[in-house]
Amino acid sequence: MHRRGRHTHPVAMLVTTGTSLLFGLLLLTVRSCVAASFPNPLPLSGSVLIHDPSLVQRASDGKYFLFTTHNKGGILTATKLAGPWTSVGSILPSDSSINLPGRDDIWAPDVSFHNGQYYAYYAVSTFGSQQSAIGLATSSSMDPGTWTDHGQVFASSTGAAFNAIDPNLAIDEHGSPVLTFGSFWSDIFQVNLQSNLQGTSGSPVQVSFNSTNPQPEEGAFVWKHGSFFYLFFSSGLCCGFDANNLPPAGNEYKVFVGRSSSAHGPFVDKSGKDLRQTGGTLVLASHDNVYAPGGQSIFTDSVSGKDIFVYHYVPVKSAQPYSDVYATLGLNAIDWSSGWPVLQSL
Repeated sequence: MHRRGRHTHPVAMLVTTGTSLLFGLLLLTVRSCVAASFPNPLPLSGSVLIHDPSLVQRASDGKYFLFTTHNKGGILTATKLAGPWTSVGSILPSDSSINLPGRDDIWAPDVSFHNGQYYAYYAVSTFGSQQSAIGLATSSSMDPGTWTDHGQVFASSTGAAFNAIDPNLAIDEHGSPVLTFGSFWSDIFQVNLQSNLQGTSGSPVQVSFNSTNPQPEEGAFVWKHGSFFYLFFSSGLCCGFDANNLPPAGNEYKVFVGRSSSAHGPFVDKSGKDLRQTGGTLVLASHDNVYAPGGQSIFTDSVSGKDIFVYHYVPVKSAQPYSDVYATLGLNAIDWSSGWPVLQSL
């Protein structure tokens, strides 16, 4: 089950009270969300209640592995993209070795294949805290019971400009690893990784910032397509919704993107605005039964040959409408023909 307000800055709680209207007006002023139509996600079967999904297809047999926040880094599998999806275990069933509150929870695992094995970067933290750390586990197969925890890679503390959660590994234009991370405070940062992918090198650098209080960006993900690196991020309120008192339209989670010729930025949106200056081109927002979509990642499906946009959303229609307890996996194809990601039906 997803805890309400997983990684929302404490100030964000104000958004659902008397300042919500002001926040909504500010958001609309500084980042225009032009009305758009979006395709519905692929219909799925099986266990698809997830949050902050990372989806990887195993090369040896084409099996799909889905990783999620909570359940100690939950693992779900399927032989077809549409399912049925089955919960099979956890990355760290015995908790993280990182000695911080939240080590028994595990947030936002980011899984990818490098150097002959699978790397899962994950976050340990608690609601509203900067006492956070990013850890690493590796596996040769992704199956439950095969993951080795390497512990802490990077951390943040109270008073820092950033919060060390929501990690994402990318390989830059020189073949070097870079970790993108962050949530609220001063938003999205990057730090270079050592060649063994288990430690950092240098100091964090800010790559995206929304100046609208309470700086509601998180869940960054970098993906290379063609000659550009695309930085995706989620912005707005992720969770804790009350069906009878929803935030002003547009204040809930949605996904934006910017691009750069370098994995390190500067990233700009379609109009040329720097993401560090509240830039961002809208990729996905609430529509139809999809509310507050975000926590995104991408993988290339070997069956269809398409890049698949992976995210969670809060279903409008559920046993508890607008409840993030029912946060669900969303999948769409990406059309890159314009040079910018446009979602399509699968």
